[in-house]
Amino acid sequence: MIRKLRRNFIIATMLSVMLVLAVIMAVINTASFINSDNEASALLALLADNGGSFGRAMNDDEPPQLPEINGQSGGSSTPPPEKPGNDNELNQNRRFANRGNGMRDNFTAETPYETRFFTVVLKENGDLSSVNTGMIAAVTADEAIELAQTVRSKGNTSGYQLEYKYLASETDEGTMYIFVDRSRALRSVRDFLTISLLVALGAAVAIFILVFIFSGIVIKPIAESYEKQKKFITNAGHELKTPLAVINSCTEVIELEQGESKWTSGITAQTKRLSELTNELVALARMDENGTNLTIEEFPLSETISEILDPFSLMAEQKGLGFATEIQPDITYKGDKSSIAKLCSIMADNAVKYCTDGGNIKFTLARKNRRIVFSSENSADGTEKGAHPELFDRFHRGDTSHSGDIPGYGIGLSMAQSIVTAHGGKIEAFSKDGKSLTITVKL
Repeated sequence: MIRKLRRNFIIATMLSVMLVLAVIMAVINTASFINSDNEASALLALLADNGGSFGRAMNDDEPPQLPEINGQSGGSSTPPPEKPGNDNELNQNRRFANRGNGMRDNFTAETPYETRFFTVVLKENGDLSSVNTGMIAAVTADEAIELAQTVRSKGNTSGYQLEYKYLASETDEGTMYIFVDRSRALRSVRDFLTISLLVALGAAVAIFILVFIFSGIVIKPIAESYEKQKKFITNAGHELKTPLAVINSCTEVIELEQGESKWTSGITAQTKRLSELTNELVALARMDENGTNLTIEEFPLSETISEILDPFSLMAEQKGLGFATEIQPDITYKGDKSSIAKLCSIMADNAVKYCTDGGNIKFTLARKNRRIVFSSENSADGTEKGAHPELFDRFHRGDTSHSGDIPGYGIGLSMAQSIVTAHGGKIEAFSKDGKSLTITVKL
């Protein structure tokens, strides 16, 4: 149980950490891409406002001319000017740096020299009007025209084509497609994503190691308390056996000398009841121990369950209950035979005890894929629909209105859960219609 508690603590902590890291990663990487995309959009808008060049943004008079970079003839747009060499040109560049608002405030006088772009103007029928590749060396005029025609066929006015962010702007000559090279920016975004993933992975590993180490310290007081509780139950059980045996013997002597009376009968009944409770508590404590010595062997499960259920069918018949079984033959299981028999006995006893008067009980055993499924279903009017994990709590009585009339101590299903857990299985209680209760064991 302590190992399971520690494991669940580590799993819950790591899931929380991974969820937080995933959200942080998504936010910062999305913000990084959006920032890069907004910068590209602002550049395209500025170029579109100035006819496909930075010239008018730098000088509202006549834009200066630069020689072409790759020998391609330009259209109506012109490349940015050379590095300024006098105060007048420096003031013009300062005017450019201070233009606009929002993202454009990040532009400087060096922006025209750092930006690689090209423009293609297509007429309404799709024919070429002009092309300008003077501000980029990686794209020829033919490649630029092909990219523009591809974008035009998609019908989009903006977006990404390969590693170029583009914008379609209407001019007197036709539609101008402006492409800005974003390869370096996109590479930076991808590199940032890779680095952040590696950092997050490293952080997750470091947190797991720390949680694994400190979880033992956190769980230690609970483990010590749980061990003391088990030892107390075991020791108290052994200590109670002797006085109970003495009380029972003394009662028998009194009955021999003075005859049986309602007082001696009451003492005998309560002594027997207390002895049974003590034995069950001790058995439950031993079952919960991590070092439970299970005798693992392969045995015929179908035959074992059938033998256990036979006496309970007679009990059900005496109480006027319907009793049916569907036991798949020749199922074998590798586990502790006595524990599994005890499990079957607990489930059968619980079904007979708490079945509604005149109701029906049904047991099924079948192999489904790699699991063996054993279930009991009994009539239980007034049961709430849904799962009932509380039935496996110690000292919980399923039928509180009649609990005083039904013998038992409310620890049978808790013991059943311990047996199933010791075998690496799972046990559940569920009501599908509010009129019946099904307890399912998966081994």
